[in-house]
Amino acid sequence: MKKSFLLLLAGSLFFLVATKSVADNFQGEFCWQVFNESNDPLWQYKFGVFEKEGGYIALYGTIDFGDNGISASHGNAVFAGDSIKLTITSGDYEENFLVWAETFMAKLDRTNFDGTWNALSLEIDAGTSDVKPTFQKGTIKNITCP
Repeated sequence: MKKSFLLLLAGSLFFLVATKSVADNFQGEFCWQVFNESNDPLWQYKFGVFEKEGGYIALYGTIDFGDNGISASHGNAVFAGDSIKLTITSGDYEENFLVWAETFMAKLDRTNFDGTWNALSLEIDAGTSDVKPTFQKGTIKNITCP
């Protein structure tokens, strides 16, 4: 009986420690409209934003290309002085069309969450092995989530 109690106690302690170590504080949904250098709208991001232990920020969500649909997207953010720096990774496999992957970096103002961005993308058309690299940049604006 004493052994069972000690095992139960030890197991409970391990559970409590493990639960605390993966604790997240959900901050809500945040959305951004991305514009190119000519101020044309390109795509939207929609993320569930979680503050992790230690002040780290995790983003889990989607990138929405309108008529071309949505793809998975995730990233992280850090506070850097008066700015927030984001790194977002997105990618997709579109049947019989294209495989693409993108790393998107943004610097946002902490007061309104708007800012500027740069992105590096790789695309491969179906049926080929030619990789097409692309660099883009522009502005990003915090919007109300649809």
